[in-house]
Amino acid sequence: MNTILEPLLTPDQVQLTDTDRRAAISKLDSAVRQAALTPSQASDRQDQVLAARTRGELRSILSGVANAAPPRGLTVALQAFTGVWLVACVVQFVVWLTLAVFGHFDGPWWLWSDLGLGAIVAILWWTNESYHRKSDVLVAP
Repeated sequence: MNTILEPLLTPDQVQLTDTDRRAAISKLDSAVRQAALTPSQASDRQDQVLAARTRGELRSILSGVANAAPPRGLTVALQAFTGVWLVACVVQFVVWLTLAVFGHFDGPWWLWSDLGLGAIVAILWWTNESYHRKSDVLVAP
């Protein structure tokens, strides 16, 4: 269960994969091609990418490069909505289970709100992950 919730509750603490590193290096190369970074700046950052261990470290390495890392607000929103979603799931399930024990079984009514909040969490997670998967950056002219 921890491997499922880690990217949702602590996205900046997720361990970097080789794919994450390759994408970050490609973004730095793209920033050089678009004159957003000098080759020496990119080289220094590439060394830092290779030494980085978490996505939070990667965020600080890619700071200043437009569209290279997910915005901090997106990460905070992902964490907040995930927390609200988990609490809502547990509370509603406990209430439903308690009602069912006392003979008021009405079907799993709690699923509707949990699925709605879950959809929001899924969209936020997908958006956050897309920053880590793309391999170029778009710099405004």
